[in-house]
Amino acid sequence: MREQSREVNDFRTFVEYSPEDENNKEYLPIPKCQHYDFLFENVSFKYKNSDKFALKDMTIHIKGGEKLAVVRLNGAGKTTFIKLMMRLYKPTSGRILLNGIDIQNFDKKEYFTLFSPLFQEVYTFAFPISENVSMQSAKETNESLAEQKLRIAGLGEKIDSLEKGIKTEMLKIMYDDGIDFSGGEKQKLALARALYKNSPIVILDEPTSALDALAEYNMYKSFDKIISGKTAIYISHRLSSTRFCDNIAMFKDGSICEYGNHYELLEKGGEYSQLFNVQAQYYKDKKQAQVNLEEVGANG
Repeated sequence: MREQSREVNDFRTFVEYSPEDENNKEYLPIPKCQHYDFLFENVSFKYKNSDKFALKDMTIHIKGGEKLAVVRLNGAGKTTFIKLMMRLYKPTSGRILLNGIDIQNFDKKEYFTLFSPLFQEVYTFAFPISENVSMQSAKETNESLAEQKLRIAGLGEKIDSLEKGIKTEMLKIMYDDGIDFSGGEKQKLALARALYKNSPIVILDEPTSALDALAEYNMYKSFDKIISGKTAIYISHRLSSTRFCDNIAMFKDGSICEYGNHYELLEKGGEYSQLFNVQAQYYKDKKQAQVNLEEVGANG
């Protein structure tokens, strides 16, 4: 009874939720443009009932079309930074600007359309696969587009193996013949969702944490080609995703301790360089073997 009471309480909280974007406030329209700049101005954030700041006095400029890697070990404020950017949290102090306008001046629902996030935990729902991609009703779902994005994400063989294809029901909550995806397949489903939504800003919050460093690096490289031209933020405690990014922000204790591109930070010889060299020991031999094979192939 206690367990079900907690579940019912969560549900009641959800259905009774009153967004802050009410009160008949007039909001500014989201600027219509190809790229969006973000500026964090002295942003600090503290969780409720906590004495410690998760982020402290942070200032960073993310240019439109930029690929930014946010790295450090767990608990350094990386995910908090992203949730502030997406307006899932509100800064305790400071402000975040979108093309020079405080993001609090935009309608939250409209603001959310700017983002295609891929989080570490991927949830599936008791809908057909196509609707698990679109996250819309059957009437509003473009099935051909959903299938196209599933194939780009690497689930083509899986779809072809199913009798009902993308119409196959997921989970066994509603249908006894419903299916579930493996962890890796769920990550690909999340990728298909992001591609289907086609928002100008893509967030990857450690969606490949179950993969080894080389597999993560290769997946990020492939994904980088797919989303070419979009603003992208890659969050990881591993550094395999950093080399192709325009800039790297290294977090420590809720602040940015180092900032620059991969080679600048390696040359600096600071914490990023030390952490990269430690992690490189784990996979450098396999990676070098892969590089050697690629060189042999290129030279015939």
